[in-house]
Amino acid sequence: MRMALQPGSLSAPPVRTVEYLLPSVPAGVGEARSLVRSDLIHWGLTHIIDDCLLIVSELVTNAVRHGGSAYALRLETRADRLYGEVFDPGDGIPAQRSPDLDAPSGRGLQIVAAIADEWGVAAASGGKVVWFSVICAP
Repeated sequence: MRMALQPGSLSAPPVRTVEYLLPSVPAGVGEARSLVRSDLIHWGLTHIIDDCLLIVSELVTNAVRHGGSAYALRLETRADRLYGEVFDPGDGIPAQRSPDLDAPSGRGLQIVAAIADEWGVAAASGGKVVWFSVICAP
């Protein structure tokens, strides 16, 4: 049997995806950062590691604090972007806040918005997904 290839399919960069299911415990934030660092090094995306680690730290911290017993972390490259998602089964949809200057927390989504090229929140079956994208073309 002969199959026709789609034009340009051999020159398109591969899509890489990883997904982790992690327990919702404070130590899981460091574990998530370690996994992201390892994957981005393996994919040759070292120039976006620092930004992605900060974004993932903020999103995973929110999932640990507000999301339930476990969360899923997913990374995927498509064309010139890295996409990330954190799914958790918690109720409610997170939103940016404007905490007082002396408040010890509440700035996580402001940090994500400042660093990510795009980000958002979506209701999902059984919970919610907070996603981000970062341009990864050098």
